[in-house]
Formats: sequence, structure tokens, C-alpha cells
Amino acid sequence: MSKVEGIYTAYLTGAAGQGMAMFVFRDGKIAGADIAGLTFAGNYEVKDAQLIGEVRYRMPADSVSITGASFQQGSDNIVVPLSLPEAIDPNETYYIDTPIGPLNAKFVKNVSFGDSDAN
Repeated sequence: MSKVEGIYTAYLTGAAGQGMAMFVFRDGKIAGADIAGLTFAGNYEVKDAQLIGEVRYRMPADSVSITGASFQQGSDNIVVPLSLPEAIDPNETYYIDTPIGPLNAKFVKNVSFGDSDAN
């Protein structure tokens, strides 16, 4: 089982604001949701202690992302590439370059799956 597998709270900051989301990393899949009602889906693999993957989501009509991008109409899938360490440091801020602007993210692991470090 990979060190990354678990449920995380993500604290996100962009040019236009802040947000919070929950993400599950398990068996190469990513699922999540944020406090604004967005849902996230994706996949990952771990190579050489690095998590490499992507997350997909759609912005609803008449919304503004925390990156500052605004959407009069609902968006198509927005695909965000991820490159994180397998052992995500909860004290580290990670820069994520999205197609609609950059953001910073802190990930705090709330639950591990089958690991001895489960909370």
C-alpha cells in the first residue's frame, strides 16, 4: 500500500481567494469535493517516491474560481496535472499550476488506509 493512500483535507489559495476540499487517494484513484460543491475525479501512480497524476473537474455557470477565472457558462473538464511527493508533508505548501491559473495547496492527511499511522 502506498504511503499517499488516505483521506486529506486540502487548504487551497489562489489569486482570488481561498477554499477547502477533501480528497481521497486510493488504489490509483483520486476523488474529492470542495465546500463550494465542486467534485473532483482523477488518477495517479507512484514512481520513485513521487505521485504523478491528474485531477479533473468542471466549473459551473456564473462562478469564479479561487484562481480568479470566471465562467459565464459551465466549463468543459479542467484537467490539472499533479506532481507531489508520495509522503505528502502537511507543513509544506505545494504550488499547483492549473489551466485556469496557479494555486497553492496544503494537504493534511486525516485517515490512512491500513497504515500504522492511521489517525
